[in-house]
Amino acid sequence: MRLILTSLILILLLSCSNKDISTVETKTYIDEVLKTVEENSIRVNMVDFAKIKRKAYAKLRRANTIKKCHPIVESILEDLGDRHSFLLPKEEVDKWLSTSKTSTISDIITFKGKLLDQNIGYIHMEGFGSGDSISIQQYADSLQNLIKSIDNINIKGWILDLRENNGGNCWPMLTGLGPLLGDGVCGYFIGSNQSKTAWVYKDGAAKEDSTVQARLSINHYDLIKDSNPIAVLTGNYTASSGEIVTTAFCNKSNSKSFGESTMGLSTANDEFKLSDGSMLFLTTSTYADRKGNIFGHEIEPNQKVSFSYKSIGSSEDSVIKKAIEWIEKK
Repeated sequence: MRLILTSLILILLLSCSNKDISTVETKTYIDEVLKTVEENSIRVNMVDFAKIKRKAYAKLRRANTIKKCHPIVESILEDLGDRHSFLLPKEEVDKWLSTSKTSTISDIITFKGKLLDQNIGYIHMEGFGSGDSISIQQYADSLQNLIKSIDNINIKGWILDLRENNGGNCWPMLTGLGPLLGDGVCGYFIGSNQSKTAWVYKDGAAKEDSTVQARLSINHYDLIKDSNPIAVLTGNYTASSGEIVTTAFCNKSNSKSFGESTMGLSTANDEFKLSDGSMLFLTTSTYADRKGNIFGHEIEPNQKVSFSYKSIGSSEDSVIKKAIEWIEKK
């Protein structure tokens, strides 16, 4: 009997010990998240962050594992109200960093192009969701090669269709579009303290100030006629990095936008890796165009043109028609 009682006491002690350890671990994890948010979020001074903390710790009483903390993290991000921050679990982070091993080339090359009316270059770009250096390289190289294959002496202008670009990684997009952007500053990230970081394209590389974020592995291409007009098409599904590309062409002297307003996620997320291997994509700044005009909301096109998403690329596409009319008049 004494042996049985001793065993029961030992089991209870171990149980209590494990519970204490898990409680410490989950609180440490939420502390880590809250500290990251408090030090970096663009919204932290616009909300009652003390209330957000209290709410998170109250929910922590029902979470005895790190995985059960993830809904608490998502609640914290939702309460910030930036509409853009999100948590990517470790398994999704692993996929995001290894798309070249797990995806086909068609999954990576999310754009296509052709000649319209024999003299207008048309590029249709969807989102690009990868942090894999090989995929980034393939994307940027392939996009510049596509532009090069379409360009010719008879080109009158270009149409860049971003209506189905829901975002992802902006740097390979900007790198690939370098021939249309031209060398120089094409926009800025504006921090909560009004700090300004430039997006720059030059000689086949996209940079954040002087830090290279993506670079071609091939010789960069320059358009035959770099003054040709560029029509940028936007819609309600144009979001996040799609809006970065939109912003990069705003107030460019030879560019004009057509379509409908963008989704309104014209803010930038930075990546913060957490102790469990998951990643916090936290909104830390707002987009501004090359002239310093700040967004952070929907980006309105220069010329509003209503359209149906079902009509994109068809003979009934009213936005492409308007874009072609403008290019023909230039």
